[in-house]
Amino acid sequence: MDQEELPVGGPGSMSMYDGTIKLSFVSRNGRTVAKDTYRSGNSRISSSIPTNDGTPYYFLIATGGGYTEGESYLQEIELEKDTHAVLTTQTPNYVYKSENMKLTRQKAKVDVAKNACLEFYIDETIPYKNAYYRQNTEISMGHGAKLILTDGLTSGWSPDELPFQYRQIGLKTTIRMGSELLLNDFLLVDPTSEPMYEFGYFEGKTNFNSVVIIDEDADEKMVDELRKYLNAYRTNSAWGITLLEKSGLVLRVMGESAHANHKLMWHFIEYYRKEILGFEALDLRKSEHLELGW
Repeated sequence: MDQEELPVGGPGSMSMYDGTIKLSFVSRNGRTVAKDTYRSGNSRISSSIPTNDGTPYYFLIATGGGYTEGESYLQEIELEKDTHAVLTTQTPNYVYKSENMKLTRQKAKVDVAKNACLEFYIDETIPYKNAYYRQNTEISMGHGAKLILTDGLTSGWSPDELPFQYRQIGLKTTIRMGSELLLNDFLLVDPTSEPMYEFGYFEGKTNFNSVVIIDEDADEKMVDELRKYLNAYRTNSAWGITLLEKSGLVLRVMGESAHANHKLMWHFIEYYRKEILGFEALDLRKSEHLELGW
């Protein structure tokens, strides 16, 4: 098996991982409820967190506070048709040092059925010095389904506080609607051989974040509306919105502060949720919420 691949199968295979999560949601009497909340190893799922409109909301938790060298994690998430759920990681994804060059891995397999909506707010990855990591997120969607997905990568952490001291980090996201590929996004960086401060890399910034929206109604008009809204927002973070060839758009953010990036991202997400989708306001109730609105 290639070291970047993760074995995926039924519950019997889950013991092959250091932490597993399996979450599924179904519609009952017009309400979304969790059908399956399986977890094992170093992974945990919070109890359901109340929301204003009753949408199921859960934290995904790594009990060790981060991933250690050579560990493998699996998340399997399924939304049946006409459901709506909100998931978020509890903290940034800390990837600890890999002194022996053993790859640390996480794989997420996500299925969002017809007319379902998943909000998946993944915090950025913070690699420690010498970290070596792959993250692979595979999402399959039915027609009429919607997705809000966040992710990111920072300059990392090291004892001497110098940035970009990690080894190779790869964050890959693949999204399909039916048989059609909508997004194949692979952020692969290696500070041991690449000029991280130069153009095309982090360009003098320390924090990169993205928001992916999959919505079959996405078009240039929607992008123009979102750009106009963000243009009125004052921030030191650099940002750009790109329309996908079909059924979606992506916001990219580069900044010197994770807090500033988060504020901008949530400003963008709140507008899309409330003004375009008509959703009620969402309080993620994270530790930095009062400061960031995130």
